[in-house]
Amino acid sequence: MWFLAALVSVVVLAGLTGCGGGSSGSGSVAEGAEQGGTLTVLAASSLTDAFGELGETFEKQNEGVTVRQSFESSSTLLTQIQQGAPADVFASAAQEEMDTAVKDGLVAGKPEVFVKNREIVMVPRDNPANIESLSDLAEPGVKLVFAQKDVPAADYAVEILGKASGRYGDDFERDVLSNVVSREADVRASVNRVVVGDADATFGYASDYTPDIRDRVEVVPIPPDLNIIATYPIAALKDAEDPGLAKKWVDLVTSKEGQRVLEKWNFEPAA
Repeated sequence: MWFLAALVSVVVLAGLTGCGGGSSGSGSVAEGAEQGGTLTVLAASSLTDAFGELGETFEKQNEGVTVRQSFESSSTLLTQIQQGAPADVFASAAQEEMDTAVKDGLVAGKPEVFVKNREIVMVPRDNPANIESLSDLAEPGVKLVFAQKDVPAADYAVEILGKASGRYGDDFERDVLSNVVSREADVRASVNRVVVGDADATFGYASDYTPDIRDRVEVVPIPPDLNIIATYPIAALKDAEDPGLAKKWVDLVTSKEGQRVLEKWNFEPAA
């Protein structure tokens, strides 16, 4: 009889679990679902280091979640989103790309500017072209590398050169652009050309002056009145596979903790 009673208990328990009658069992399943999943973030290449660190933090805070990130130029990422690339969050290095994403109906909610960045000029440590100031970029024979056109870092650089023409002469922008010997896929690629000594100078962001390259490059500051301050917006995407995780990522990036990490990597507060 004891065997029959035990069997009946097992059958009853299985029935309750199968129809959702066991509230504690149902809660465990829900908790497990919340703890799993993959978050896909598309972010400007200048965010590589900061978002890499935040990705580790996010995974620790959300058990079972994997953060998958792709870092490229904002213009390239926008094209990927427009073409249906699966992603949960978009973080751009320029407002223009985010505005286009909003106009195309690709964004959920209102984007938020979460950080700012400023441009710098980087040269190799041995500085073979003797570039000491922005004006030296116009000297004949300087091998200058830019990111591709429509990449925000390159657009900002051209804007800076246009402003500087009022100070250094009407031909300054033209003379500097005539020294461009290569266009790279994104700002990190153009910085790397300087790091390995293939170019005399490039425009990058302050956040691109990372610890791993500081013994191989020097920074040539851009006069503050000529510089461009880049604003970085972030937003969850309309077709996010897990809107809850997307919101959590945006919340982390905009939190005090996220801002501390971004500041560590030379970004400036959005406010």
